[in-house]
Amino acid sequence: MASFPNYIECIQLLVRHSTPPDVITHGIQTAQTALKITQKIKEQEKQVDCDFILAGALLHDIGRCKSHKIDHGILGGQILREEGFPAELVNIAENHLFAGITKHEAIDLGLPFKNYLPVTLEEKIITYADNVSKRDPLLTINEVIDRFSQYLSRSHPIIKRVRLLHSEIEKMLNNKQG
Repeated sequence: MASFPNYIECIQLLVRHSTPPDVITHGIQTAQTALKITQKIKEQEKQVDCDFILAGALLHDIGRCKSHKIDHGILGGQILREEGFPAELVNIAENHLFAGITKHEAIDLGLPFKNYLPVTLEEKIITYADNVSKRDPLLTINEVIDRFSQYLSRSHPIIKRVRLLHSEIEKMLNNKQG
């Protein structure tokens, strides 16, 4: 797997791009949550790249230096691509919104026609951690759904994917099969 920037390098990159301090704080909270999840999952002898988790979680919202709208994921991907970072990090920035967005949903949301879905375990962990890391203690699934329901109906396929992702991660954390 590719080499990823460390904590200091990520923070320096965020600062160099004038990322707002609250976004940097959120990235740090997301990284802490993601690394706790990763540790529990690794105890089950699953392979998870901690360096990737750290860098991806810290940099997932770098696009917020340019926009606080849904396009921040695309903009973050562009920044990371221009900085020469591996495709895995670009994918985190682009695919972390909600629990992913299909290419048809992307068009409805004003994004380019492309699937923005987390695929790898690391992408899913970071996406989940981003969703719940809005305060301490972490948000519950109902609070996450309430938050996203400001933008989407509760029956929207994206909301269903958020529930599925939450369930998938929770099952791993509780060491349940299925």
